[in-house]
Amino acid sequence: AVVSTQSTGEKLHQSICHSSFIYSIALHDDTLVTCSSDKTVKVWNVGSGKARTISVIPTSTQETLTEWGTKQVNSWLSRLLPNHPPTELTGQDLATIELEELICSIECGEERKKDQLKQSVCLLRSFGGIPNEFLCPISMEIMTDPVVMTDGHTYERSNITEWLSAGNCRSPFTNATLSARSIVSNHNLRKLINTVFFLD
Repeated sequence: AVVSTQSTGEKLHQSICHSSFIYSIALHDDTLVTCSSDKTVKVWNVGSGKARTISVIPTSTQETLTEWGTKQVNSWLSRLLPNHPPTELTGQDLATIELEELICSIECGEERKKDQLKQSVCLLRSFGGIPNEFLCPISMEIMTDPVVMTDGHTYERSNITEWLSAGNCRSPFTNATLSARSIVSNHNLRKLINTVFFLD
């Protein structure tokens, strides 16, 4: 990131302050705040011309699979198997119990559903939980109808439609002006999300 004065363009400081791209910046007096897709907010003191990190604040409460309690497991299962009774399984169980034993303990019925459930568990294990790419940047909810905007980011269709209907002409993710207001279905992401969260 480069911090420079608006009036003269004089560079005050250049630094790699995040491990991913910055999508929001705020400047007030001698304080600069940057938000990044690396899920951190950094507060910088730039008054002396030397930026330094004052604090790093994690912005995500997204838990890894092994941190899931029975509530998160049952929430995931209720998407896959809407009529399934609550289970006492935890995320640690999903991550470590031998796959065949795990599928038998969930009792999902027909073979096709068992195969789909195995695939879903394998994907959850490989992701280590719910990937951030499955979450709409506006609502931070799992997307069911992901669409791509002209800013290159994916959103839940209803959320971005509401954003655009409210008269917004800037990206909700980057704050850059949108070159167009068109949206395109993200079929590949929808298929992947459906594989992990929704059995047909």
